[in-house]
Amino acid sequence: MKRLFLIASAIGLSCAMCAQPVVLSLDSCRNMALHSTLKSQIDNENVSAAKYARQAVTARFFPQVNANGAYIWNSRHVYALPRTMDMWFGTVGLDGATFNNPYIQAIEPYMPNTKQFVDRIVGDTYSDLYRQFDFDMTHVMVGQVGVVQPIYVGGRIIFTHKMARSLERITQIKARKNQTDIKVEVEEAYWRVVSVQEKKKLAEQYMHLIQQLEQEVLLAQEEGMATSAEVLQVKMALSEAESTLAQAENGLSLSKMALCQVTGLPLNTDIRPSDSGQLDSISLNDMSLDLQQIRSHREELQLLGELNNVAKSSVGLAAAGLQPNIVASANYVITNPSVADGFKNNFEGFFSAGVAVNIPIAHASDILAVRAARHKAKTVELQLEEAQEKIELQATQSAQKVNEAAHQLTRAKTALKHSEEILRYAQDSYAEGMLTATDLMKAQTAWHKAYSEKIDAAIALRMAEVTYKKHTGQLQ
Repeated sequence: MKRLFLIASAIGLSCAMCAQPVVLSLDSCRNMALHSTLKSQIDNENVSAAKYARQAVTARFFPQVNANGAYIWNSRHVYALPRTMDMWFGTVGLDGATFNNPYIQAIEPYMPNTKQFVDRIVGDTYSDLYRQFDFDMTHVMVGQVGVVQPIYVGGRIIFTHKMARSLERITQIKARKNQTDIKVEVEEAYWRVVSVQEKKKLAEQYMHLIQQLEQEVLLAQEEGMATSAEVLQVKMALSEAESTLAQAENGLSLSKMALCQVTGLPLNTDIRPSDSGQLDSISLNDMSLDLQQIRSHREELQLLGELNNVAKSSVGLAAAGLQPNIVASANYVITNPSVADGFKNNFEGFFSAGVAVNIPIAHASDILAVRAARHKAKTVELQLEEAQEKIELQATQSAQKVNEAAHQLTRAKTALKHSEEILRYAQDSYAEGMLTATDLMKAQTAWHKAYSEKIDAAIALRMAEVTYKKHTGQLQ
């Protein structure tokens, strides 16, 4: 019931959001995108997996305790003595003794009864010994508990631990990079909605101006002060304005859907950006380039730095194959039958401890593996240096593009101000009968074009700022 209630609440909230406009700021869109995308969830799982992998390598520094047990059933007993045995005087077995020594055969005529007596005594004695060394191995049980502690394994555990720690950092850096990419995507989608929304307002204002002009031209035509050609020109301009408004409305709908898709909202949510009035204002107060800070904040350099650490650890791991290995172990073994005091059918155990040493002497493959690892490490180091140079150039170019976009916006604002003055003059002149409707439409079209270019310049500045913040590591 609780789960059904939560689902119903979520559906109701979604419907409520779809039914009325949702006013969101840029920060709200960022937070929603970071917590709702599957990419963020995948990154969290990868970070957790890398964390536990590093902890698993850390556990190798400590002793490993193992317990083993075995049970064996045998169909026959075990006899320590054979059924017959060759001796110096002949053969002895369960059936008696056979004397084939020439010295014994030489005295046999003089001692006819002694041979049979000795034969019987030796045979009976051997039979008794044979049965005494009968070990019952029908049920064999063995148990063992052991501890193994590596003392020195050529640095394998140390370098493996360093690699695991670097790999954990790599997953964290990749997660931060994905978050940065999501922030960039959100900002671009957000400001695109703002710009298209401004274009829609402009289209509405322009169409309103053309509609007013149409009414005035129709009235002037009735009074004989306007020609049919002027009326047709105004109607054509009105048709173009309606088409421009329809395009703006469609573009706004698609832009909102793109922003909803990024933030995880239903696609039909009516989002209203709260930062609409800040489109043409620059948000970067300090444009100075601190290359050291940029290097420390760029995920690409951090990633290559950790890959460089992994490559160095790979060199040490390959060199560990040329180092001696020392491992200590201690065990307690319990068996049934017991082996401590004969093969008795009871449980008895014993302790054992030892140290094993392995010293590699001729390992050409490990020597070549070390050389290969060193060359790979050098490659990663050179890639890191190359990436630093590219990132410095990238940051410089981004700063220049921001300045260019800011200057372009200033020029667009100036052009818009001039076009507004020209439009005001044209409207006054038309009202006084000094200009034709065609001349007024030209002024209105010029104003519309200047206003549209100002919006384009403003969104270009915003996009340049987003790119600059990404290239300088300010979106972390």
